[in-house]
Amino acid sequence: MPLFLPRGRLRTALGLCLALLSPFALAATEAPPGNEPAAIVLDERPGSYPLSGHSQQLVDPSGTLGIEEIESGRHEMPWRLRGQGDRVLLDGGAALWVRFDVQMRRIDVHWELELARSGTDLISLYHRDAQGRWRVQHAGDRLPVRDWANPDRYPVFGLDARLDETVRYWVRIEHARVPFSGEMRLVDHNHLREQRIHQQFGLGAYFGMTLLLVLVALTNMAVFRDAAFAAYAIYISLLGLGLAASLGVGGQFLWPGLARWNQVAEFLLVPLMGLAALLFVRQVLQPRRIGRTLERLCLLLAPMWLLVIGWDLLLPSRTSLQVVTTIGTLTMALVAAMLWMGWRSGEGWVRWFVAGMAPVLLASALPVMRNFNLISSGFLSQYGMVIAAAIEAPILIYALLQRSQLQHESQARARALERTEPLTGLTHRHHCLLRLHDSLVRAQRYGHRSALLLVHLDNHAEILERHGREIADRALVIAASLLRSQARDVDTAARVDDNSFTLLMEGPVKDTQAMNTATGLVAAGLRPSPRLPAGTMLRFQVVVALLPDAGHPELGQDANAHLEWLRQGMLTLSVDERKAILRLNF
Repeated sequence: MPLFLPRGRLRTALGLCLALLSPFALAATEAPPGNEPAAIVLDERPGSYPLSGHSQQLVDPSGTLGIEEIESGRHEMPWRLRGQGDRVLLDGGAALWVRFDVQMRRIDVHWELELARSGTDLISLYHRDAQGRWRVQHAGDRLPVRDWANPDRYPVFGLDARLDETVRYWVRIEHARVPFSGEMRLVDHNHLREQRIHQQFGLGAYFGMTLLLVLVALTNMAVFRDAAFAAYAIYISLLGLGLAASLGVGGQFLWPGLARWNQVAEFLLVPLMGLAALLFVRQVLQPRRIGRTLERLCLLLAPMWLLVIGWDLLLPSRTSLQVVTTIGTLTMALVAAMLWMGWRSGEGWVRWFVAGMAPVLLASALPVMRNFNLISSGFLSQYGMVIAAAIEAPILIYALLQRSQLQHESQARARALERTEPLTGLTHRHHCLLRLHDSLVRAQRYGHRSALLLVHLDNHAEILERHGREIADRALVIAASLLRSQARDVDTAARVDDNSFTLLMEGPVKDTQAMNTATGLVAAGLRPSPRLPAGTMLRFQVVVALLPDAGHPELGQDANAHLEWLRQGMLTLSVDERKAILRLNF
C-alpha cells in the first residue's frame, strides 16, 4: 500500500521500509512541511490507492462555507487526518470537506477519484487548473445519474493530468440522516473499468436470476393457484429493486434521469422489502405453525410500518429514519421467531424454507447497524445482502415447490374422494351408476353389448369374526386389488356395498371374455396371500350379465334397476354353495 511520510527521520525510515516490503505499493510519498499528509505521488504502477490516512477532513456545521473560504482558511474549524472507517454524522445541513494533494509522475495513465459507495446525497470535487481557474465536478443522489461528471454506479471524478506538479483537491460531501463512512480512493481508469466489468457480470447474473425466479413464481401461482407464490414474487421483486437502488444499479440503468426517485428509492424499497418478507413468511408458514400470537403481531406491525414509511417519505428526518430502522429491527426479530417456530414443526420443506430465509435475515442486520452508526460502510455492508440473496433464491424456490407438490397431492387426493371409495380406492356406488348408465346408452346406440359383473366376498363376515376388523378391511383392499388386476383400462371397478363390488366391462364384449374374467377373479381369490393370515382365502361369488338384455326391456337405461337385477341373481347363487359363478342371460 502506498505511504505518505511526514517530516521526521524515524517516520521516513519506517515508511521507506514498509514501501519496500509491500508488493502492492502504488505510489511514493514526499514529506511536506508542516503537519499535513504528504502529497500522493502517482508513478508508473497503476491500480488503486485509498485516501484514508493520506487526506484531511473538517466538518462545516452550517454547510455555508464555499471553496474560496475553505482554500484561504477563513474559518476556525481544524483539519484532522481522515482514517480508515471514519464515520461522520452530517445533520442540520452540515457538510464534510476532505482535502488531499496529488503529484503525477506520468500523465499517460488516467487517474480518477472514486467514492466506493452509492446513496450519497451530493459530492463535489474542486481543484484549480493550470491557469488557476476553479474546476468542479458533481455527483450524488440529488442529481440525475446522467448529469453526473461520470455516470456510473458510484461517484467517479477525473483528476487533472499535470506532470510533476502538486495539485490540491477538495471534496465537499453532503449526506444527511445516515452517518457518512464511504471509502474514497484513487484508481486508474483501466483498473476501474476492469473492476466494473467483473462487478456488472456478478450483479447481472443475480438480477437475471431474480427476474427468472419472479417469472417462475408467477407461473406457479397461476398453475397451482397458490397465494404463497404471489407473496414470493412480490418479496423477491422488492428485494431485487431495493438492492438495485442501494448498489447504484437502479440509478445507472433503471432511472438515470429521475433525481427525486433516486433520492428516495432506497429509503422506500428496502423497508417495503422487509414488510413483504414479514407477510411472505406468515403466508407460507400459516398460523397453525407460528401460533396466533405471532400472527397477531404480524397483522399489527404491518400497518404500523406502512404509516412509518409514509412519514419518512413525506417528512424525511433523522428521527423518522431511526423509527423506520427500529421497526425494521422488530420485524427481523419477529421473522426470526416465526422461522424458529416453523423449524420446530419438523417438516422437511419448512426447514428448507427456514434455511433459505436465514442468510438474508442475518445480512439485513448490517445496514441496520450502519444506520445506527455501529459500523462503517464496507464490502459486507454493500454486498452482504446480494450474497445472501443469491444463496437464498434457489433454496427458497425449492422449498416452495416442495410445499406446492405436497399441497397438490393432498388436493388431488381430496378431489379423488369425490368419486372414489376411501378404503379400497375403487369408484364409489354413485359414480359407478353414472358410468353404467352411459355404457347402456352407448350400447343401445351402437348395437353392441357390454358386461356387468357383481362380485361378492362371501367369507368377509367369517374373516371379521375370526381375525377382527383390521384383517377384514385388509381382505377388502386385496379384493379390490384383484378386481383391478382383471379390469382393462376402459373398465370401471367399484365398491357398491360393504362386501360387494362391480366390474363394468365396456363393450363390445363377448360372453367368453366376461366368463374368463369371472373365472380368473375367483381363482385369484383362492390363492394364498402373504398379507392375510395363513390358511385364509378370499371366496368370491360372481354374477355375470351382458347388457343391454333383450329379455328385460323394462330395465331400459336404468342403472339402479340393472344392479338390482344382478343382486337378485346373487341371492339365488348364495343358496348353492357349490357354485361360484352365475350367468344371467347367456
